[in-house]
Amino acid sequence: MMDFIEDAVQRVLPQLQREKVEAVIHELETNLGVEGPDDLQLIKEEDIRHLLSPIQCRKLINSFKSDPKSPQSTTSSIVSSPSTSLSSSFSDEPSTSQLISPRGHSDWVDRFQVPWDKMRPSLKRAIDAGNRPEPGDRRHMVHVIVDTMREHCLNPTRNDCTIVAKDITQMYPSSFLDRTEEGEKIGCGYFTLLQQLKTRVEYVNRDNTLSRLRRPRRSQTNDDDQPPPAKCTRIDSYGCINWQPQEYPEGETSSSLEEKRKEMVDIFTQEGLRAAERGRVKELMTMTYLKQREDINADPPPSILDISKQWPFLLSWKFLLSHFTTLTGVDLYTRLKEDLDKKGKRLLEYFRCQLMKWTKEVKAVLKDALKEDREGSDGLAAMLVMMTHFKEAEDALLLLTDVTTTPADAEEQLVLPSTPRLIALGDTVWSANKWMLSIEGRVVIPGIPDEIPDFTTALAVLFTSFYVFNIEYQVEAVTTLEFVQRYCQ
Repeated sequence: MMDFIEDAVQRVLPQLQREKVEAVIHELETNLGVEGPDDLQLIKEEDIRHLLSPIQCRKLINSFKSDPKSPQSTTSSIVSSPSTSLSSSFSDEPSTSQLISPRGHSDWVDRFQVPWDKMRPSLKRAIDAGNRPEPGDRRHMVHVIVDTMREHCLNPTRNDCTIVAKDITQMYPSSFLDRTEEGEKIGCGYFTLLQQLKTRVEYVNRDNTLSRLRRPRRSQTNDDDQPPPAKCTRIDSYGCINWQPQEYPEGETSSSLEEKRKEMVDIFTQEGLRAAERGRVKELMTMTYLKQREDINADPPPSILDISKQWPFLLSWKFLLSHFTTLTGVDLYTRLKEDLDKKGKRLLEYFRCQLMKWTKEVKAVLKDALKEDREGSDGLAAMLVMMTHFKEAEDALLLLTDVTTTPADAEEQLVLPSTPRLIALGDTVWSANKWMLSIEGRVVIPGIPDEIPDFTTALAVLFTSFYVFNIEYQVEAVTTLEFVQRYCQ
């Protein structure tokens, strides 16, 4: 029952948060009594307006009425598994599994085979025994599957990933099904694997413009004031919904936006970052979003120094977070604040309850994190514990320096990598109450006078910099960053 409703919702609103998808499913199935695909035609906007925005409601209602026969979950099945039994499947010559997709999905999925022969022996043994694979083995499996999927299609859709995740989970529920510690199934059961597959697809396609095509913009009457039509542009790039807008604000042209950019440069030259609080600057930054994206997305990409000269106020942490919200539709600070407070405590409690099973390095960080004077720092504590657990060095994300350090001092005394780093000012990371951000070996957000108030804001600014400036996660910290990203979805 739930599967056909879920497919109908996710097909129309693929960016909808999982919590809202489940709320809509519950409302339709439990409160409104939907029993089959035909019943969806009877749903009215007022039935679900308390769960979704007006536009989302209308999209969903129109979809129900125009396509009453929602995709059925029963049309997907495994034709052949790695073997007839798990023990033989991981012999020296394992076979592969073939997935059949429902109609409407990519044709290549009909022929797709999971390359079990490329998986690590330790993952094969775990599945053979009906156990959960180790995190590293699972990540390797996801990488191998996505690499194989991209041999058929450079940018597999979410529906394609759903078919693969669903069928793998159905074949090996003991190893991959989402469930509670009591063994109860969580949601659809395959959401975690689906998210891992799709996240990996988006990650490897981050800079692949040719795999994400958009039709050229229609010509305008005044060609001089319009940017040249793009042959291809990345869209929905790694979770972005507004990666490169195509329509100018009403009454604006390329020339007028360039004049507004120059006006902001003049204001910055005269007043510096303190002018970021001026209403006029906020208005100009909002109106020139399209122009900002054009300059950031240019080919070849500009350096962070070039961006700081062209758009000096963009490197104010407040405008950077605002830009991210427009780019992705997500209020990142609010999301992190809620999730780090709630889930951070839960994660620390889990590690504390399982204390004896962790390495001495994890135990040391956990002991530090659980001190009484650490109250209010659960987010930082959770991230440091996870970095240690994943065996990723703290300086892959955080650099510590004296509280009196200036941006110039940091650039001279610290080794600042090309990828983003948070610089904590204090005796320890725990006691730091000032933060800076560096990119490409330069301090780009100095913290004075534009002071980053706390770690949650600093972490939001760090994540924002990857998305806004099209930067890949550094290999040294990729596991922790991907974990936090999915943990806070």
